[in-house]
Parts: sequence; structure tokens; C-alpha cells
Amino acid sequence: MKIQKPLHIIFGALLFCSTLAAQDIHNSLFNMAPLSLNPALTGAFEGTARIGGIYRAQDFGITDARGYYSPSFYVDAPIIQGFRKQDWIGAGFMVYSDNAGSLRLKTNISGLSGSYHFAIDKQQKNVLTLGVQWGSTSRKYEYGSGVFSDTFDESLGGLGNPSTTDPLGIQTGGGTKPGDNEENQTSYSDINAGLMFRSTVNEKTRFEIGVAAGHITTPNYSFEGGSSSGNPNPTPTPAGPKDRPMKIVAHGRLLTQVTDLLSFEPTFLFQTTAGQSEIGIQAWGGYRINPDAKANFGLGYRVGDAAKVLLGMEYKDLRAALSYDITLSDRHRINDYNGAFEIAAYYIIKVYKKPNVKPAIFCPQF
Repeated sequence: MKIQKPLHIIFGALLFCSTLAAQDIHNSLFNMAPLSLNPALTGAFEGTARIGGIYRAQDFGITDARGYYSPSFYVDAPIIQGFRKQDWIGAGFMVYSDNAGSLRLKTNISGLSGSYHFAIDKQQKNVLTLGVQWGSTSRKYEYGSGVFSDTFDESLGGLGNPSTTDPLGIQTGGGTKPGDNEENQTSYSDINAGLMFRSTVNEKTRFEIGVAAGHITTPNYSFEGGSSSGNPNPTPTPAGPKDRPMKIVAHGRLLTQVTDLLSFEPTFLFQTTAGQSEIGIQAWGGYRINPDAKANFGLGYRVGDAAKVLLGMEYKDLRAALSYDITLSDRHRINDYNGAFEIAAYYIIKVYKKPNVKPAIFCPQF
């Protein structure tokens, strides 16, 4: 659907100048980003180590506006045995970068995760896991890259100014001209925690369910008081809370082998922060091509926002997936139904110790 260019510009400015608040980590393929979803997923697999990544591009279909571009990378492993023989401890590391909007708001997150997997039974069919994650976040934006409403033509509701008089877009010291790409930045530490239960019901069915809390310490993430190159008098942030609101996440999935070739996997995600909530459901189907390869496909829906087309594949210990969000809300009039695109993959490394077998020499007796 085509609409007039000024409307694209206005929407882009309103949407992306407001990204100083930033969206939290947000993935359609949330199960492919385990350390971002719940720290209790750290080391929750069979193998030596897992290495993976995910890339998301959002709102790229809006003319004259920069969208969100968010790459992420992680590695984790079950490292040592726990206090009991059937328990184990996991550790992991993740990095995430989010680039958003006309102000080029950039958020970089790095986090260290640890988890304890408590096996309820000796066969490890039922496992309760507690995970904790400590992270460091830095945020910055560029003054001169913004599009401010007072520069819009008067017919579009602006003031028609040739250059902005918005305090956010003007350097207040150091002799820098308005519009130069000066940056304001801030950083803070963060703590997340999660709990998860996994169960192997039988040879054909297993499920997991978990809950996580993010930003437990509600750190101050305001730009006010932060430093900016060449700007000794930092511009205050727009009115609003200075503390990062706590985020609550609930997730679950059920995997069942319908036949020798077909599998079915429904999954859900619920998260809420600062009074805003997201509910997402997905249904994956799998077809076993051969003993080493499997094709996955499915559909998903984020309530009140978008439908998802899902594709994936598995080959031995490699898993990859693609998703495409089709905007169904009123926002489709701006982005022409182009919501978001994601690509993700991970690989599980398996290194097993070779048994140290001492040779035995048999001496025949006559």
C-alpha cells in the first residue's frame, strides 16, 4: 500500500526520535536466543558447547526512516558436575547490539550467565534449573542525526524552521554547530534471573516451561548526567522514568513425535514491562528427511501486531531458522506489511573422551 511521503517522514520521526527509551531484547525466534530469553537455559543441552547467533531487522520497510537492526551472539556450555552426580552447572556469555532510529540510538549489552541444573531423578528425565545473569549495558545516540518536528513544514503541523531549536538537537557548549554528529552516552549494570522446568515425558514427548525476571535492580538508564564528546552541559532526557522497568518473561514449548517422520512443536512467549505486554504463540511442524536431516516449518502470531512465517532446518548438531513478520496492526499502513526479518543458527559441539583401555595379553596354556 502506497501513502504520501510526508506521512512516512512524520511517522518515522515520531517513532524513531522516541527510541531514546529503546525496545528491550525482542526476537520472533526467541527459542533460538536462549541466553537472552532466560538465563536458566544456559547449558541446557547435551553436548560440550553451543555457539550461536541471531540477527533481526525491523521496520526496514518505512521510507525515509531508519529501523531497528539487532545482531546477537552467544556461547554456553555445561561445564562441571554439580553437588550430586546427576546435577550439572552451566556457564555462558552473550553479546547483543541494537541500532535504532533517526537518532542512531545504539544499545550494546554483554552478559555472563550461570545456571544450576537440579535433576529430580537419577535418569535426568525431570530437571529444575535456576539461572542468573549479570550484564553491562551501554547506550548512546547522535544529536545531529535526528529529525525534529519543528523542522516540518507548517502545513504538516511543524514550525517550518530551517534548523531545529529543539534542545535535544542543539549542542549547548563547545562551539559545535547544530546538526554535527555529537554523541551522548550512558552505561549501567544489570541483573537477570530465571527458573525453568524440563521433562521427558516418554520417548516421544518432552516439554519445558520457564519464567525469568529482567532488570531486577531497575538500574538508572537515563542519559541525564551522562557525558558527551564536546558537550560539557549534557542535554536532559525527555520527561519520563529514569529507572529501567523490571521485565517478566514466561515461555514454554512442547515437542512431540507424531510419527517416525513427523513432529509437532507448539511454543509460547509472554513478557511484560512498564505496563506493556506481548503475547506470542507459534506452531512448528517437522519432517524427517533422513536420519541426519530435518526440515521445520510453521506459523506464529503476536497478539495485536503481526503474523509470522517460520522456516528452519536441522542437520546433525546444526540448527538454523528464518522468520518473517507480517504486520497486521494499523502500522501496516506505514510499513506496507513489512514487519521484521530474522535469521538464526546454533551449533552444538560434541567432544567425548576416548576410553583409556589398557591392553591385555593372554598367554595360552598348553
